[in-house]
Amino acid sequence: MTEALKSQAPDEDGGSCFSKKNVRSFLSPVNCFNHVVLRPKIGSRIKEVRGRLDDIAEEMNQFKFIMSERVYTEVRQGGMREREIGSLLDPKSIIGREREKNEVIDLLLQEVNEVPYVISIVGMGGMGKTTLAQLTYNDEKVGGHFHKRMWVCVSDDFDVKRVTKSIVESADGSGCEDLDLDTLQRRLSEKLQAQRFLLVLDDIWSEDREKWDKLRLPFQAGALGSRIVITTRSEKVAQAMRSTQIRKLAALSEDECWLLFSGGAFEHRNADERSELEEIGREIVNRCGGLPLAAKTIGCAMWWRRTRREWELVLESEIWNSADILGGILPALLLSYHDLPPALKQCFAYCSIFPKDWEIKKDTIVKLWVAQGFICSKGSQDMVEIGGQNFEDLLRRSLLQDAKLDRDKNIVSCKMHDLVHDLAQSVAGSEFSVAQIGKQASLNFDNVRHSNLFASDEAVNEADEVAYILATLYKAHKLRTLFLDSRISMVPRMSFHHWRRLRALDLSYTSITKLSPTVGHLKHLRFLDLSGTDVEELPEEVCNCLNLQTLRLNDCGELKKLPGGMKKMINLRHLEIENSDDLRYLPQGIGSVTGLWTLTTFIVGGGDEGWKCGELKHLNHLQGSLKITGLDKNRSGDEAREAELNKKQHLHTLSFYYKFEDGELLDEEVKRMEDVLEILRPHTNLKELAIRYYRGSKLPKWIEDPVFSNLVRMTLSSCWECKQLPGFGKLPSLKYLSISYNEVVRKVGVEFSGVDNNDGSGCVVSFPKLETLIFWDMINWGEWELRGGDGEVMPSLLELEIRGCLKLRELPTNLPPLLQKLSLQISNEGMLSSGGTLPVLPSLKHLIISWSDELKSFPCGWLGQFKALKTLEIDNCPELESLPDEEFQQLTLLQELIIFYCPLLRRRYGDGGEDRDKIAQIPSISITG
Repeated sequence: MTEALKSQAPDEDGGSCFSKKNVRSFLSPVNCFNHVVLRPKIGSRIKEVRGRLDDIAEEMNQFKFIMSERVYTEVRQGGMREREIGSLLDPKSIIGREREKNEVIDLLLQEVNEVPYVISIVGMGGMGKTTLAQLTYNDEKVGGHFHKRMWVCVSDDFDVKRVTKSIVESADGSGCEDLDLDTLQRRLSEKLQAQRFLLVLDDIWSEDREKWDKLRLPFQAGALGSRIVITTRSEKVAQAMRSTQIRKLAALSEDECWLLFSGGAFEHRNADERSELEEIGREIVNRCGGLPLAAKTIGCAMWWRRTRREWELVLESEIWNSADILGGILPALLLSYHDLPPALKQCFAYCSIFPKDWEIKKDTIVKLWVAQGFICSKGSQDMVEIGGQNFEDLLRRSLLQDAKLDRDKNIVSCKMHDLVHDLAQSVAGSEFSVAQIGKQASLNFDNVRHSNLFASDEAVNEADEVAYILATLYKAHKLRTLFLDSRISMVPRMSFHHWRRLRALDLSYTSITKLSPTVGHLKHLRFLDLSGTDVEELPEEVCNCLNLQTLRLNDCGELKKLPGGMKKMINLRHLEIENSDDLRYLPQGIGSVTGLWTLTTFIVGGGDEGWKCGELKHLNHLQGSLKITGLDKNRSGDEAREAELNKKQHLHTLSFYYKFEDGELLDEEVKRMEDVLEILRPHTNLKELAIRYYRGSKLPKWIEDPVFSNLVRMTLSSCWECKQLPGFGKLPSLKYLSISYNEVVRKVGVEFSGVDNNDGSGCVVSFPKLETLIFWDMINWGEWELRGGDGEVMPSLLELEIRGCLKLRELPTNLPPLLQKLSLQISNEGMLSSGGTLPVLPSLKHLIISWSDELKSFPCGWLGQFKALKTLEIDNCPELESLPDEEFQQLTLLQELIIFYCPLLRRRYGDGGEDRDKIAQIPSISITG
C-alpha cells in the first residue's frame, strides 16, 4: 500500500509521480529495476500471507469451530454460574450505601403513571450493584408496598424463555414445568394481573432491545406503581432496557472502605495488633479505589498475615496484579472484558500504555487506536468517529470512569480505575511496557510492541538517562508505539533505523530540539506528536511518511517552518498547530491534501512561499475548529472567494485573526479588509465565531443573519474601530456573546437588539436564548438602550459582566428579571456620577463589584434590593471604606462574602476588626489580599 501511495503522491511540480511528464524519469534504468524487483517481492509476500490464512481456516474446520455473534468458553460459563446471587443478605454486613439505598427506595415508592417503571443500577464489577438491589429489595417499607416481589439472576445468557420461566418460579415460590414461551407469558401475566409488583433482574449483559421487548409483554398486566430494577455494568444495557431512571453507582468513601477492610482483617485481633497494623492497612485501603468488593476481599486475605512485615510485603509487592489476593475482583472484571467485541478488547488493552491515574484524552486515544489499525471503517463513517463510539462504549461499561465534559457536554477525557488498569495490563501481556527510567533496566524489550518510558520521581543523572534510553530502545525492534515522558530532562538525538514498524511516536513536551531525518524511514508511522517541544523546523524527510494521519505541533514556540513537500502526505487527516505563534506561513500545496479533517490553524502567508486563502477551496472535509490568521495579508476579495468557506459544512468553530498593529490604515486598506470579511461567509452550520484585531469600521452583514440558526457563541475582541454593533438580537440560538476592546462605540441602541427602526416595531423576541453577555473595555461607551421592538429582550439572560466600561452611566432598567449573576466595574465618571440605582433584579444570586479605584461607599439602596443574593464578591476596591450595615441585614439569604484586596475593608471587617460582628451571621467569609 505504501509503495502504491508513492505513485499517487504529487511531485514538486504538483503532478503525480506517474504523470506523463514523469514517464521519462520513471522509465530510467534505476526506476525500472526498482519496480521490476518490487512487484515480485510484494507478490511473494502476499502469497505467503494467503497461505497462512488458508492454514488457519483449515485448522478452524479441523477443530470444528463455528462462527457466532458471541462465543463463550467453558471457563466463562462456569464463572457465570458461580456469579449467580440471590436476594437474601445480612444487612449488618453492609457498610455504606445508605444514601443510595434511600434514593432507590424513593424511586420505588413514588407514584408514577408508567408500567413498568424501570430503574437501572449501573457500575463496574465489584462496585456493589447487587448489594444495593438486595438492600432495597429487603427493606420493610418496600416489602409492605408491593403485593408481589420477584428476584431473577439473568447474567449473560439473556434467553427470553429461560428468564420468563425463572420469573414465574420466583413469583410462585416453586418450580415450573418446561412450557413454551407463549404459555409461560400468559401464566406470568395472570399472576401479575392488577398486582403492584417489584422485579429485580440482576446482572444483565445483553444489549438486545428486541429480547427485552419480548420479555416485558406480561408486565403490562401489573398495577400502577409496579417497578423493575436491573443491575448492569453497562449504561448501554440500561438504555436498551428502556430505563426510566439510571443510577450510576459511585465508589465508597475511604472511611467506608476502611470499615469493610478492617471487619475482615482485624477480626479477633487485640488492640495492640490493630494499632501496629492500622497505618499500613489504611494505605492498602487507599489502593482499593472505593470498591467495596476489593476492600472486603483484601481485608479477609490480610487476616492470615499476622506480622507487620507481612503486611508491608503486601503493600510493597506486585501482588496487586495477582489473582490470589484479588480473586474476588479480577474474575468479575474479566467478565466485563470477555464481554467486549474483539476490536474493543484491543482498544481496552491499549489503554494500559498510560500510567495509573492518567487522564486519558478521548481525542488522543482514539487517534492512537486508528494508528494501530484497531478501528475498521464502516461504509462512509470515519474511523475517528467509530473510535469515539468505542471510547464511549468503554465508559458505559464502566471500564473507563470520571468522564470530563466540555461546555457542550461532549466527553473530553476519562480515567481508568487502578483495578481495571491492572486488568488491562494483564490482558495486554508482555507486548506492552510502561517502564520507569533508572528502575527497570533489566526489562526485556525484544518482544515489546508498545512502550511508554517515563521518568522516575527520583533524580537521575542526565547521561545515565540518555544511556538507558538508547540501550533500552535499541533492542526494541518490534516497537509500534513509543511515548517518552515530558519529565525526562534530556532526550537523545534519535535514529529511527531500528523501528521500521513504528505506528505512533509521542515526544510531546520533551526537550527535543531537532528531529532526525531518519524519521522518513518510518513508512508505517501514522501518529506523530511533537507538541510543546523546541523543534524549529521539521526535516523534509518527514514528508516520506506517506501513511501519517495525525501530526501534532501544538505549543511549539520555536517552530518557524514546515517542510515544503507536505502536499505529498495524502493520508494526512489531522494537522494540529495551535499556539505555535512563531510559524509565519504554511507551505503551498497543502490544499491538495483533500482528506484533511482537522486543520486547527490556517496562516495566510505573504510572498510566494505562503498559503493563499484559495488553498482552503478543496478542503471541504474540515471539521471541528479552524483559526485563520494573517487575514490582513489577503490581497483581494477574489482570493478570499476561492476559500469557499460556505461549503465547509462540518466546521463548527471559526476564528478570524488579523495582525495586531497600531497606526492609521489607508482608506483602500480598510475597504479591502471589510470586503474580504464580507466574502468569507461561513456555512450556516457554524456554532462558534470569533473575530479579533479587525480594523474595519463595520462588520459583515451576514454576522447578524438569522439563517445562522446554529450559532451559539460569538466573540468580538479588539475590533477597535467598528462604529456600531451588529443586530445580534436576530440570532435565534445565540447563548454567549462577548464584546471587548472598542474605542468608538458610544451608544448601544435598538440596532443591537435587531430592531431595524425607531418606532418600536421589529422582531418579537430579541436575543431569545442569550444566557451570558460580556462587555470589556468599551472605553467610550456611555449609553445603553435595551429595547427589543414589541416583544421581550434577552428573556433567558442569566449572567451579565461589564468591566472597563468606565463611562457607562447606568444599566437599563428593563434588564431581564431572571438575571442571576452580575459583575460590574464602576467609576466616578460613569455609574457613580449619575447617582442612579441598579435595576430591580429579584433573581440575582451572585454580585461582583471589582476594580473600582474610586468607590468609597455603596450608593444607598444598591445592595438591599437584592433579596435573593447568596454570594457577594468585592475585588480590588482599595478606597472602599465600609459596607452598608443596614442593607446587609436585609440580605437574609446571603451565604458567602468574598473580599479581595480591599485593605480598608480588611482592617474593619477582618478577623479582630471593629465591625466583624456586623457580618458574623454570614456562613462563609473570606477576606484576603
